[in-house]
Amino acid sequence: MIYIFLALFAQVSISYGAGRLLAWPKKEGITQTTSSASLKSYEVRKGQIVVARDILPKRAGAEDNQTGSPPARGEKISLNLFPDVTHEVNINSVRHYANGTMIISGKLKDHKNSTVVMTMGNEGFLMTVQDMNRAVLYRVRGNSLDGSGSVTEIDMKKMPPVIR
Repeated sequence: MIYIFLALFAQVSISYGAGRLLAWPKKEGITQTTSSASLKSYEVRKGQIVVARDILPKRAGAEDNQTGSPPARGEKISLNLFPDVTHEVNINSVRHYANGTMIISGKLKDHKNSTVVMTMGNEGFLMTVQDMNRAVLYRVRGNSLDGSGSVTEIDMKKMPPVIR
């Protein structure tokens, strides 16, 4: 019941002024992993996600499932990463490469230092969403063939330092 309310709320909020919805939680297998046995110490939860065909590369020789165009600079998009987490993103740049890869970067609306980077390739896709206001990082990985993937919510305060 709570999920239905949150999903409805997210959809209603998206329809009122937010940008085009490009990612949402997968309806099948909605259960999210919160068991500490399957999560690293800095991971909060994991879930399944679906990405719109619009932002995935067209595959040579494959049936064209794209229904729209990829986002453009200046456009606003929405990413619904979990039933209770939706971010509006202002697109800063979109780069297309000869091998079909596309890199989209932007900032979260009403955030000073929060960034979004999406890399869409023929083999798969990767998104990183940094919500610096909440000190949370979202990592999304998936399959470019069907747009399915997984999302991990990470508490940046608990992440171990990286030595380079």
